[in-house]
Amino acid sequence: MDRDTYMKETEQALLDQVDTERLMDYTKNISQWVRISSLPAELESLSYVSDTLKGFGYEVKLLSYDGFISYPVKAEVQVLGESPETLRSLGHCFSDSTPEEGITAPVSFDLAECCGKILLLDGLPNYNKVMDAKSKGAKAVLFVQDDYLHNMPVNPIWGSPTRETEHFLPRIPVASITRPDGRRLRERWEREQVVINLRSQVEMGWKKGLPILVADLPSEKSDKFVLLSCHIDSWDYGAMDNGTANATAIECARLLAMKREELYRGLRVCFWSGHSQGKFCGSSWYADHHYEELERRCVSHVNIDSTGGKGAVVVEEAPVMPHTRQLAAEVIKEQTGVDFIGKRIGHFADQSFFGVGLSSLFGTFSEQSRETAGDSLSFQHGTTVRASGLGWWWHTEYDTIDKIDPEFLQRDTKIYLSVLWRLMTRPVLPFDFQDAAEDMASETKHLQDLLGNRFDLGPLAERICQVRAAAARFESSLANLHTPEQPEAVRANESIQRIAQCFVRAQFTGGNVYSYDLGTPMKHIPALADGYQLAQAEADSDDYYMLQLSLQRGMNRVMHDLAEIMEIIGRYFSGGGHSPA
Repeated sequence: MDRDTYMKETEQALLDQVDTERLMDYTKNISQWVRISSLPAELESLSYVSDTLKGFGYEVKLLSYDGFISYPVKAEVQVLGESPETLRSLGHCFSDSTPEEGITAPVSFDLAECCGKILLLDGLPNYNKVMDAKSKGAKAVLFVQDDYLHNMPVNPIWGSPTRETEHFLPRIPVASITRPDGRRLRERWEREQVVINLRSQVEMGWKKGLPILVADLPSEKSDKFVLLSCHIDSWDYGAMDNGTANATAIECARLLAMKREELYRGLRVCFWSGHSQGKFCGSSWYADHHYEELERRCVSHVNIDSTGGKGAVVVEEAPVMPHTRQLAAEVIKEQTGVDFIGKRIGHFADQSFFGVGLSSLFGTFSEQSRETAGDSLSFQHGTTVRASGLGWWWHTEYDTIDKIDPEFLQRDTKIYLSVLWRLMTRPVLPFDFQDAAEDMASETKHLQDLLGNRFDLGPLAERICQVRAAAARFESSLANLHTPEQPEAVRANESIQRIAQCFVRAQFTGGNVYSYDLGTPMKHIPALADGYQLAQAEADSDDYYMLQLSLQRGMNRVMHDLAEIMEIIGRYFSGGGHSPA
């Protein structure tokens, strides 16, 4: 039996062993705790995970760090006047607390007339809307959600704040009420002035001793590894978000440990704190403090979030990078029969490793269908075809074990296990750089069409064309590499890892690769984002010239990333390979 056939049969044997009862047991055990970052229950849940992974033979350690954490403590909205009532409400992390006596003010549903008032806005809490209200003089912002109240941060900072980013904290009270209450308030506001008292207490500040659990399964054949990560913290009991994801990670870890001798690359499993309540401060701290090791040894990052939810029939729109899309597509087709569509990974799901250059797959995974989701509000990212978020219970106290579908949880776990197996055993890392170059070419053409003669992206378009041709030649040369131990395969994989890092930095970072962009929507080439403003700027204005300058600098950075790809491929063909960082 040749190696390819043997590895495929071994993979299938592992997939057949994904155990639904174990998955549900892991989920039940983890979701017995309300896992708010910095509070004791979070550490208790990690102790359970640690003991479980040690039982599978993993090298487990608990790291400790200081991070900036926020969570709502209590909120109350009282409608004053002749017919007083108290409305069900929820405060939001990273917003300011009110004074103890609260804020008493008239309400407004009109941004233009919110000065000195409490502004009501429809939808999930949104940082940009909060800052618009603050700029207009609003005393506080009250969001009208759906029939349930969903926890949401109002903070664009990625990770803990620095002196350069601290000023982005909103510094205004923000809370939410339900849609029925909001509807009644609006009807009353249209007839008469409505005055409310808002009280909100939000915990916010630096916390010491926050935990990260790291479990290693080293390979005996290589010091390279795949990073598998998920957050342990939750809102309320968080059975789906993120108990099922924790269960998926544990089950994948169990099964891969059974075939340790077959793994050419190792596995590192990380459970982050500080996800929602820290705006990814755990994963970003880890990237900051392990940057060089991750850059040299980590070949890919696979993130797990919210697997196995009831009604989560959409798996074909999971988030990927352009060069990891084909791997996701082949696995999802094999496991479900569904043609993969995919969407672009962005600023969510502990994607703290763009600056390091890690090739990533997944994050928030299986989603509800638009046909059945109704008008509930839930996390959604990017443009979707039929995906409609994570369920009405997402980020509420109703995210409990009854919201889990065991069969969907098994399905999702098999997909993750198959992706991990291929990343850890394939002779050549399964990345498609022609797809990455095509994505950049498409974005560059789109932006050039918008810019017209205001800026010439021609040099970048030409460089991308050169890179695409070089990538095609490089990838065609890898066809005869059948075992990862071959010297040529080792050299090829080192080059693939470095090429991928350049593409990730060009396509997913806009600034300093040792820091973090704000966690806002991302353009396909972030360093060129100012081009979109330049396309609309008044000709010959100060903004026009300043945006031209910043766009030129952004293009220079992307040109450098692409030139480095050309150099790596050139060295590979000259026999020089690439020296480890």
